[in-house]
Amino acid sequence: MSLRIAQITNEPYGFDTANGVQHVAYCLVRAQADHGDAVALFTRDDHGLHLFGPGAEQASVGRPPIDFGGALRERLLRRYFEPALAADVLAWRPDVVHFHSVHVPQNVALASYLRRREIPYCVTIHGGLFRTALERRRLTKTMFKQLFELRYLNQALFVHALSPHEADVIRRYGVTASIVIVPNGLPPGIDVPATHPDILCARHPELRGRRVFMFIGRLEPWQKGLDLLLEAFARADLRQSALVLVGPDDDASLATLMELAERLGILSDVIFAGPAFGPDRANLLAAADVFVHPSRWEGVSLSVLAAAAAGKACLITREADPLGVLERARAALIVDATVHGISEGLTRASHATREELQAMGTRARHVVEMEFSWRSAARTLSSAYPNVQR
Repeated sequence: MSLRIAQITNEPYGFDTANGVQHVAYCLVRAQADHGDAVALFTRDDHGLHLFGPGAEQASVGRPPIDFGGALRERLLRRYFEPALAADVLAWRPDVVHFHSVHVPQNVALASYLRRREIPYCVTIHGGLFRTALERRRLTKTMFKQLFELRYLNQALFVHALSPHEADVIRRYGVTASIVIVPNGLPPGIDVPATHPDILCARHPELRGRRVFMFIGRLEPWQKGLDLLLEAFARADLRQSALVLVGPDDDASLATLMELAERLGILSDVIFAGPAFGPDRANLLAAADVFVHPSRWEGVSLSVLAAAAAGKACLITREADPLGVLERARAALIVDATVHGISEGLTRASHATREELQAMGTRARHVVEMEFSWRSAARTLSSAYPNVQR
């Protein structure tokens, strides 16, 4: 029997973005629809409603839930309650509601309302409970956890972890609810061909003959470890190499990264290529000799999966290795998330032959194609919604 699944994200729906949660929602709703479920994706940033699967368009008209009510704890959440969104979700008559990300008061408020309406929900964490992630705004997050979030997670139907390691992190956070471990599948767009693989050198002729290390993703220094990468690149002193950072500015971090590169004396060796999607992204990735992803924490990085699926040699931190499969398959250079570790990895990659890098990329493509499937993810998640069919 098929389910009616309401997915709720903070991000607008679409593919042309560097936001990993948005990519997951893009792929997951389609995979669940292909599995035979009806899926409604409610996106908070653009107030969108996107319907997928058989019967998804059928909805009853519901009266807007204007009385949030509840005990004192719930009344403290009233300021974050979104009556219009709650009305839309209830009008669609979901069997289960699936929230994405943590530290989102609006989700906690809506979940509190759903509990009183006896509608079950689950939560995908997306790496938000790793220790380094919690260090940012620690006091605020700790207060929110004690007042609201731990109760929200523990009353979920289940909590979705992307890896066994993340499941351990979630347990240490204090979550006692069931945990379902399901990795992401391969990201959208991996089948987009590179039609102009020489476009990077055409734009930047100074790159010809140099080994190109490339990062693709949000230019977010802390989580993505881009500060570590710049310092490591300067320490490695790779005169025949260049570093290309592809992605949109994140919270005005581009200026900070450029200032850091200039202070380290490597600005002339670093290219900030801006955001790229679709064919443009494929063309840039084709020009990379080594894909780098030095994250301090990740769930399952879609950027790493995309690079591996493209057959690129990857230099990544252990935190960015999805389920540790690349390390086990000798399909990537795995380094510590430190300046020293990344610098040593850059040096090793700069000395590797092109044949060695190509062999590593071939192993990477094989392992991710075997291990990461959205069809499998959708099937496992749907089977984890027990006893909610109406």
